[in-house]
Amino acid sequence: MIDVHCHLVDNKFKEDLDDVIGHAHATGIQKMINFPEFESQFEKSIGISKKWPGSVYTGIGIHPIQKRGKSAKMKHISKMEQFFVEHERDIICVGECGLDHTISQFKLTTEDFEEQETVFKWQIDLAKHFEKPLNVHSRSAARRTIEILLECHVAPDQVVLHAFDGTPGDLKLGLEAGYLFSIPPSFGKSEETTQLIESIPLSQLLLETDSPALGPEKGCKNVPANLRISAEIVAKIKKLEIDDIISATSTNANRIFKF
Repeated sequence: MIDVHCHLVDNKFKEDLDDVIGHAHATGIQKMINFPEFESQFEKSIGISKKWPGSVYTGIGIHPIQKRGKSAKMKHISKMEQFFVEHERDIICVGECGLDHTISQFKLTTEDFEEQETVFKWQIDLAKHFEKPLNVHSRSAARRTIEILLECHVAPDQVVLHAFDGTPGDLKLGLEAGYLFSIPPSFGKSEETTQLIESIPLSQLLLETDSPALGPEKGCKNVPANLRISAEIVAKIKKLEIDDIISATSTNANRIFKF
């Protein structure tokens, strides 16, 4: 199994990271893609992937929501291009990047939304320049996120939309563009996510945990070992054997990320 989206650099793993990765291996997780959210985490992310070569990979990107719930701004990517130049061979993709319009949780303005788009487009350009796929966050902003990817002519098989929460129409737009969608363990609990998984062809599905968030139980620290729960959810909804889900999603991940 391949976890295409987790946050091993998160402080919640500060004390037990080795145990968490060891447990993941013991439960059949072959590869994990670790994502920082802030520039201050870039070096540590590379360090984790170097400690676990061939097992933990790293994406590099700026999350649309930064520290203290502030919206991403161009100042937050000041060191990113130079970091890519210095570490290109150690970076598997650009991300986590994208848009977040969750006004119920964050104090976001129209100006914030515009700045997020500028930051996102800059990272899309970076990904195209370095020929890396994108791992994309689109919470409460699914339609606009996909529109920007299409406006920027991002090719099929170059986008993973993680923990997607868009409408069926938004999903259709992303599927027609040839983008992929990754499923976390939290997606087995609602009719909306069931319909989402039903609608995604197996060739465009991936598995993720988003550890330490989006676990099977709300409020509990999620870990990559829970990836099998994601596979079980997809298998149940699609009425397929879990081994078929693991095989297909691993093939898809290898196609996109070229491990």
